[in-house]
Amino acid sequence: MGTFVGLLIFLGVVATIGLFVLGLIRENKGQAYHSTWKAALYSFVATCLLVVLLGIVSSGFALGDMAFMLWIFVSIAMFVFIALALRSKSKNQNPRRHFRRAGIAFVTGLALFFVTVAVTDEVEEPVDQTASADEDAEKVTEEATEEEIEEESKEDSEEEEAAAEAEKEKEESIEAEKEASIEAAEKEASIEAKEESIEKAEAEKEKSIEEAEAKAEAEEEPVEEPVASKEGLIPVSLYRVVDGDTVNAIDDSGQELKLRLLLIDTPETVHPNKPVEPYGKEASARLTELLNAADQLYIEYDSGDKTDHYDRHLVYLYADDVSVHEVLLKEGLARVGYIYEQQRYLSEFRAAEQYAKDRGLGIWSIPGYVNEGGEGFNSEEPEPEPEPTSEPATSEPATSEAQETTEYFQNCTELKKVYPDGVASDHAAYQSKMDRDKDNWACE
Repeated sequence: MGTFVGLLIFLGVVATIGLFVLGLIRENKGQAYHSTWKAALYSFVATCLLVVLLGIVSSGFALGDMAFMLWIFVSIAMFVFIALALRSKSKNQNPRRHFRRAGIAFVTGLALFFVTVAVTDEVEEPVDQTASADEDAEKVTEEATEEEIEEESKEDSEEEEAAAEAEKEKEESIEAEKEASIEAAEKEASIEAKEESIEKAEAEKEKSIEEAEAKAEAEEEPVEEPVASKEGLIPVSLYRVVDGDTVNAIDDSGQELKLRLLLIDTPETVHPNKPVEPYGKEASARLTELLNAADQLYIEYDSGDKTDHYDRHLVYLYADDVSVHEVLLKEGLARVGYIYEQQRYLSEFRAAEQYAKDRGLGIWSIPGYVNEGGEGFNSEEPEPEPEPTSEPATSEPATSEAQETTEYFQNCTELKKVYPDGVASDHAAYQSKMDRDKDNWACE
């Protein structure tokens, strides 16, 4: 789309310049030139509108770029009018109309220049804030590393003292055993038996000392701690928060990704066919707070389809090491929903949802608000149940028609018992309240 609009802008610039030059030629020859000037003006206005359209459809084309292009375009026109005025003056002609046109172009270009400068300053300001935040984070990390090193050295010294005390106690116990064995040998038998017992005690003492030394050396060897990894997580940066369960992000290649958070559902705030539902704005605000406070955002795909039928990426979203899904569920700002084949963390999310439900937090504080028998929330007026017909069936076709018009289910759970894949909008059992995404298919 951006390439096509850019081509139209190029053609518009060429057409405007061509009509402008043609108007000057016809004016100098004394021919009728008003229609040519009007055509050049219309072409210029259309080109400006195309530049604005390019800024809307292209995420990498900012307002400052649009203002800068228009400023260059108007400045060229100003210099052309000044040259024509000077040329008319040299030929003793009236240059007033050319000076008037140059003045209009100058004022317009000056306004566009100030817009360019103002927008550029607004874009550069957050970059400085981000750099300052990175420097503060590095400083805090260095201080934390120094504290960890001091704690580790303190723990190592304590372990060495404990090992020395254990070895000392071991030697004392060996000495006591040796003395006891010598006394027993002296009482029981001859000098030869006494010498043998002494040799035996010494051998055991040496063996025990060697074992104690080997054990102490094994305990002193440092144990390498496992390094935490983020396998399967893809770093992204925040572009904007659409609502409580939909986010636009930018990947490492600069591509914009529309993300749909898996296994959670928040009240609607931007649905074209629904009003703003209770706790919808709170969910969006809480998600924005979590994502802006994080140093790095990550996404994780599940098994199965990577995108839905709206081309949104189905992911789990993390703010640093925190799952934003579990935070919203535990605070009562979301419910477990949007369940398809991706169910990797379903049990964990169910536990977080039950925590908020037991305490009546957020959406669980409104009785009957959460549609526990299906999807979504009960924020709309329920549709009236069809009244059963009182006319008796006179024939088999009439009986079939009456059965189709009165087929009704309370929620998606009951409907799926009969129609596991859901029903289309032309089916007798279709109800709009069961079609959350408004794709003319209920309970899919």
